[in-house]
Amino acid sequence: MKKALIALALPLSLIACGSGNDTDAVENSMEEVESASVTIVTPMNGAQISGTQINVNLSSTVPIVPAGDLTEGTGHHHLYLNAELTPADQPVPTVPGSIVHMGDASATFTFEDVEPGDYTMIAVVADGVHVPLQPWVVDTVTFTVVSGN
Repeated sequence: MKKALIALALPLSLIACGSGNDTDAVENSMEEVESASVTIVTPMNGAQISGTQINVNLSSTVPIVPAGDLTEGTGHHHLYLNAELTPADQPVPTVPGSIVHMGDASATFTFEDVEPGDYTMIAVVADGVHVPLQPWVVDTVTFTVVSGN
């Protein structure tokens, strides 16, 4: 009788432990988060831009969705122009001319009436309630705006 119970218990315990696919899924999910990125395609780092408009183009490995969409693993873009990053656990504020929410799921934006000078631009991907994804999904470029067309 004891041998029969052991013979029955062993296969059941193996079934209860699962096949290891759960571990694979967690590892794959962690790899996706670690490899998440956003890239400022334009303006390019070190660029000299003539005129008063800054055309920004972004690329991201994170699925970009409209603000308010709380689907895990997705987000939307925010741009900082000569502005400091906000704390990681707080929503990104809107500051006209320096912190922009791209809540329409777009990957392009144009800053208007930009004065000549040196600039730092930071792109951040945040979740549906504007809190930056963790780990940070961010890119930074510096460029110079010169007068002229």
